[in-house]
Amino acid sequence: MESEAVRRRIVEYLRGAGEASVYQVAKALGISYGAAQWHLYVLEREGVVVSVARGRRRVVMLRDSFDAYLHGLKMADFFKELWGFLRSRGVSPDSAFLEAVRMLEGEGRELAEAFVSIAKFLYSQRGGGRGASSL
Repeated sequence: MESEAVRRRIVEYLRGAGEASVYQVAKALGISYGAAQWHLYVLEREGVVVSVARGRRRVVMLRDSFDAYLHGLKMADFFKELWGFLRSRGVSPDSAFLEAVRMLEGEGRELAEAFVSIAKFLYSQRGGGRGASSL
């Protein structure tokens, strides 16, 4: 089988599997372990896949997958993206916390709930009351 065809099959397999070890890729495609290792090396060098540690083993996943996104995400970039999203929803640095939460109740409902949860955690770390009230 042609090298490009094998690599396309690997990408298709990883799209469905999410992540896999070299052994799993080899078995799924019916190729040798060495061949799978070589093709994954080429795909990683080309920036298509990323290899990450999962305990004592390594797995590969598509670079555009969510796990790969998290693996490479720096906190500064995370907060920059978050702040951009908030600004696009009308939140400013001077917005009151509950006002900002209410601005997010539509499309950003999960984010609004996460913010309230984080605020409860921070309040409890300050030695705040035993039972932070619900909104």
